[in-house]
Amino acid sequence: MINSDLKNAKILLVDDLQVNIDILHDFLEMQGYANIESTTDPRNVARLIIDFDPDIILLDLMMPYLSGFDIMEQMKTIVPASIYLPILVLTADVTLETKRKALQSGASDFLSKPFDLIELKSRVNTHLQIRFKNEHINEYATKLEKLIATKDKFFSIIAHDLRNPFVGIENFTSILMKLGNYDPEDIENQLKTIHSTAQHGHELLENLLRWARSQTDSIEINPEVFRLSDAVQNCCSLLQTQADNKKIKLLCDVSDEILIESDQDVLETIIRNLMSNAVKFTPASGTVSVKAIKTYEEIEISVSDSGVGIPKDVQKNLFRIDNKLQSQKGTAGEKGSGLGLILCNEFVEKLGGSIRVESEVGKGTTFTFRLPNHVD
Repeated sequence: MINSDLKNAKILLVDDLQVNIDILHDFLEMQGYANIESTTDPRNVARLIIDFDPDIILLDLMMPYLSGFDIMEQMKTIVPASIYLPILVLTADVTLETKRKALQSGASDFLSKPFDLIELKSRVNTHLQIRFKNEHINEYATKLEKLIATKDKFFSIIAHDLRNPFVGIENFTSILMKLGNYDPEDIENQLKTIHSTAQHGHELLENLLRWARSQTDSIEINPEVFRLSDAVQNCCSLLQTQADNKKIKLLCDVSDEILIESDQDVLETIIRNLMSNAVKFTPASGTVSVKAIKTYEEIEISVSDSGVGIPKDVQKNLFRIDNKLQSQKGTAGEKGSGLGLILCNEFVEKLGGSIRVESEVGKGTTFTFRLPNHVD
């Protein structure tokens, strides 16, 4: 908020004398401030701070029931320390001791009684500007923290996770080259390992590139109408070999009658990542299923597995790029970067939807995302 928007600021007046409230209210209204609340009962202030959410408080010090000092102590439990909420103390006691005590209690500035209206106008305007500039700084700081976390994650993946598949392929090809008797079974096993390693590296690289593009907003959403079952079947076909290797049954139970208007490539990326994650954390002979429900307003798509489940403390950080959790290995030792679920969350949001997870350790996991329905 900048100078031209200051008049929209919320101002809370607190004084036990109605005449003082009227003077302040009328003058501030004349200056163009429209969002003004007031009370002569200091016991109402805590509720007003929560309900009205003021941008500045003009607070009398000496009042019955609760003094201005008492109220400032209350505010320390209501207003987070990171938020700058200016408090202009209204007082006829301008002694050094009173000012020192008020500043120690949380006051930002003083207005002497009787009021100097020019001083009132100047101090209110100044502290509102400080508040809104402080809000901007906090917003930028939050964005900067996310950018730093994004950068750290990016380089961590490049330095570690993306390097591992190539090291693995190099090692296994070296072993193949040294096989003297060329035992067909040994060669087949080594080739399967190379294929699995290459597949993981390719999947990771694709996710990394898509995620990098999403960070620069270079991904365009191109909606079209298509059968949801076609998209799901494409994903099932791509993951069939991965599932067969673990003897996992893929169940794609989506009606051919469900039409969806969305970006098919982006949607398949979401479903494929969720299914791949489900296969990774499902033991041999388990199941992974994809289902969909269509209502008038939305389409709900779920990917469920009979896998190991996710602890509650891990669930809350699954979609956060700045989480400090290590990527978990799959039930067959499969490696991952943790980037797939983050990508799913970002792509679901780009399609105008939301995603959630339900899981219990040892009893499997279900990821469900909802997209708006634009097709009758």
